[in-house]
Amino acid sequence: MDSAVAHALGRAIDLIGLQKLAAELGITYQAVRKWQTRGRMPRTEWTGETDYARRIERLTGGKVTAVELLEASPEVAV
Repeated sequence: MDSAVAHALGRAIDLIGLQKLAAELGITYQAVRKWQTRGRMPRTEWTGETDYARRIERLTGGKVTAVELLEASPEVAV
């Protein structure tokens, strides 16, 4: 959990609470922990299928920004 994204997610969890954050996003707390462990948001953030980073920014009142959360790009499948 050394990446900037993992740190930003940790701050969001500290501010909102893991269960509440997951509930507000409509996902499981395990999914949030998976993003934190991997140090990046899901691929769907870059394909436009989801907007979790912007929603987290709103939920934290801007204390955790979408830019911080999208700092690490998804793995590119080759």
